[in-house]
Amino acid sequence: MKWTRMEWWFPKLLCLIAACALWVYVMNEQNPMMENTYTVPVETRNLDRSLVATNVPDSVKVKIRMPRSDMVYMRSDNIKAYVDLSGMTDGDYPNTPILVSVPSDETVISVSPQHFNLNVDTYAVKTLPAKVQAFGTPETNFSLDSTKVTPDTITIAGSSSKIAQADRAVVSVNLAGKEKDFTEFDSVNVLDKDGNTVTGLDIMPSQVKVMVKMKEEMKTGNLPLHIETKGEPAKGYKVGRISLTPPVATIRAPISYFEKNTTLALNPIDVTGVSRTIHQMVNIPVPLGGSVAVPRVTVTVEIEED
Repeated sequence: MKWTRMEWWFPKLLCLIAACALWVYVMNEQNPMMENTYTVPVETRNLDRSLVATNVPDSVKVKIRMPRSDMVYMRSDNIKAYVDLSGMTDGDYPNTPILVSVPSDETVISVSPQHFNLNVDTYAVKTLPAKVQAFGTPETNFSLDSTKVTPDTITIAGSSSKIAQADRAVVSVNLAGKEKDFTEFDSVNVLDKDGNTVTGLDIMPSQVKVMVKMKEEMKTGNLPLHIETKGEPAKGYKVGRISLTPPVATIRAPISYFEKNTTLALNPIDVTGVSRTIHQMVNIPVPLGGSVAVPRVTVTVEIEED
């Protein structure tokens, strides 16, 4: 009976082993192990708030081996790359390792870079005035008049060595082809004394509002004066010769004013019901943004019998 039972169980055991082997074979064929590389941002952990870690790589490339079924759901967010800064003080730490954690079923094959030269520095804060740095060529006869930055001060924070390099905060404004006032939002750039960008700093705010006023080049010139009459003289009379003293006006105005105006028109003289010659002082209109050397002119309107 015992032998009979062994004969009965032995084939079943062989079938079980064969089934397990077949399952392993099928799984390897249908869900094989695969490798893929992910770009993962590097975090800093456990650093004292009075310190700043510099030279830390922004990201690393992590190669992972995993079942093909897991690869469908794997994202770089599932992988953590970090530097453990527990107990560190300010100073240099060559060949600091970058640690990587992955879900339990995955295996890390490589990390690039895996080590780096870490520098830990004390934390510092500084305030700088925001200055406008204009570039580009404005429209012909126009130039920059003034600028206003809001806010006009910038706060920077970071390692003490970087803060010490910071000399000024600049906002670059392009004037190419500009002739009218304009407003825009621009990024702030922190420079050292040599004009090089200081990187690795927190800039607050990182963008500012810039109001730019443009001005047109001015010119001094003479324009002949012109005046007319309105109304009708008394019955039996007519308007005769009209003279102006001086006959021209010396004005200072934007160049475009002279391009648009060849004469300067004065307000008309009212001759309604008049029967004798009129002598009147008339104001010379002042161009917008300009000036007039002699503000008034004497106008003589001769009234003659018809």
